[in-house]
Amino acid sequence: MVDIVSLTASVDGIPTVAETDAILAELRQMPRTVQNTSLMDDLLEFRSLLTAATE
Repeated sequence: MVDIVSLTASVDGIPTVAETDAILAELRQMPRTVQNTSLMDDLLEFRSLLTAATE
């Protein structure tokens, strides 16, 4: 498992869809706490907006 902090720190500016997917993949492996679930929900919403903006 990649260190989630290192993964997010390597993103320069607005993350790409691929970078967002990588972060989500790491979060899915973590315990389902309220904070993690909220973060995943926010990232999924961001990913939807990012995808719509790049079409």
